[in-house]
Amino acid sequence: MRPFDLVFCILAFIAYSEQGMAASRMRPAPVGAPSGAPREYTAFDEFDLTSGFLRLAFGSDMQRLGGSDDRIRKFDHRIAFRISSSGHVDRSEMYKRVLDDFIVRVPRIDAAVVDTSTAPDVIVRLVDAKDFVSSLAAALGDSTASAFINQTNPRCTTRSRADELGHLLRADIFIVVDRGTDIFLDCAYHETLHALGLMNHADDIPWTTLNQHRSVGYLSVYDRAMLQMLYDPKIRAGMNRLDVQMLLPQIIQGLD
Repeated sequence: MRPFDLVFCILAFIAYSEQGMAASRMRPAPVGAPSGAPREYTAFDEFDLTSGFLRLAFGSDMQRLGGSDDRIRKFDHRIAFRISSSGHVDRSEMYKRVLDDFIVRVPRIDAAVVDTSTAPDVIVRLVDAKDFVSSLAAALGDSTASAFINQTNPRCTTRSRADELGHLLRADIFIVVDRGTDIFLDCAYHETLHALGLMNHADDIPWTTLNQHRSVGYLSVYDRAMLQMLYDPKIRAGMNRLDVQMLLPQIIQGLD
């Protein structure tokens, strides 16, 4: 074998091995995910996690009322979810299973579904598509709802409020129920991430549910990591980007 041939074979083997390694970082969508759900990325380096967190946890696409965008917003207490179902398909139990997925897989999130006797932190409104705009207007006011509809996905959206210190006070989730199970699950996971404090989108990050060009429908490994980072005790509501960035290497090292 000529030296050139040997070098070529070695390079070909390296390229093949790297492709194999990349493929090993993915797995099929979990059981219960929509039939067309994408495969799941499972391993990320520090750059992937840091850059994604700074994109998703700061700023928003009209997800928030009042205050500065460039700070952390999160709940600092047990989060009370109330489910209000008015659609002709009752998907309350399905949403409860979605929320349970978050609670079980992200233990730092303390949340529960409550009834009308308890004041909610998050109201999840499950509505028919024909009632989506009127439900937004009834909850948020006509002018706010109109501006919101012009810049959001008409299948689902979330509107949140935070105080001047970055503590989330209230989130309102709106999801249509009569466009099929796959769309409902995609919306339910997507909007719950927003309600918990990951308020921005990142359409160029291919492994987050908060990429609006993807339809996922399950809690991905990446988004779970984002929530673990957000609800790490070292990350406090109101922290700015620079302060958070200095803490992230230590937080990322401690991810399970």
